[in-house]
Amino acid sequence: MTQQRVFSTGRVLGWRLFLIALLALLMSGCGASLLGGNSADSNSVVWKHRDQFVRVEKQDRANAKPPANDHPANISAQQIRDIFGALDIKFSDQDKPVSLFSSKELEILGDAISTGLAQASPTQDVTFAIVGIHRGLVSFSQDRAYVTGRVFYQGGKLNLILGKVHEAYIEADDRRTHPFQVGSRKFVPLKSWETTWKPEPETGLQLQTSNGIERYDWLVLNTDPQIWQAALAEKKEAKETAKAAFQEASQVRQESAQVSAEQERLRAELEALKQDMKSMKQAPTAAPAIVQPVQPQAEDSIKIRLRRLKDLRDEKLITDDEYQAKRQEILDNL
Repeated sequence: MTQQRVFSTGRVLGWRLFLIALLALLMSGCGASLLGGNSADSNSVVWKHRDQFVRVEKQDRANAKPPANDHPANISAQQIRDIFGALDIKFSDQDKPVSLFSSKELEILGDAISTGLAQASPTQDVTFAIVGIHRGLVSFSQDRAYVTGRVFYQGGKLNLILGKVHEAYIEADDRRTHPFQVGSRKFVPLKSWETTWKPEPETGLQLQTSNGIERYDWLVLNTDPQIWQAALAEKKEAKETAKAAFQEASQVRQESAQVSAEQERLRAELEALKQDMKSMKQAPTAAPAIVQPVQPQAEDSIKIRLRRLKDLRDEKLITDDEYQAKRQEILDNL
């Protein structure tokens, strides 16, 4: 009886140790293969840098189970860059359109999302959170902001559901308590205090609808490369045209400033001439001065004064009488 009791106790203890070891494996992630961790629903990180990531994860649910994606999908990194690079957004009707992604973000997302779509199963999406430099969030300075989203290929179209767009990035935030919110198939109306934005219309872009509501956060994108290459070319041309217009306006402002400065100089010379004529009229008659031989330097000065006086008359800044009077005064000093 004693041996049987010891054997029974040892068997129970053995099972307990096995369950503890199994639990430890599951908690550390090393036991994923034991319980199907390599199944289609498991998460895998494609790219990660500090808070930022691109990963493959299970589809999110709306009100019902979503249809299967057409995964794995073969969409090249350059296609991703062209499509995402052509997307512009506006935060209000008065604002100018801005690029959804920066060039540095496109460089990273192109490779990572292409890899993720090639790895994903029909029940998986690719999600991302990336930080970049975006202009004009609060001022004309450069500000760090993040974009989050969910990407999947379905029905021959690339779907991009955006979560947060150009939200101010605070590096000190603890992502365990302030996680990045990636896009969701479930439609949640924005709160009154949340930032609103709209995508700019593009030939290859459609908006998904949920319960008859057009969703600005869910972009359905044609993957035809020619559409997005043409959109990028048009975008580049618009930027060059705007740059040329800005340079022309700057040149006009500079020339206008020069003209104003010249007019101010002429007005100052005219005022000086008027003051000289007034002083001459008020001065008592003096004995005829002994005429000294005119030196070459003085002669040059007189010529300059006569030319300036003529210019003032030609530009109608002084009358003929004032011109003749001042001219005679200058000649009398010869």
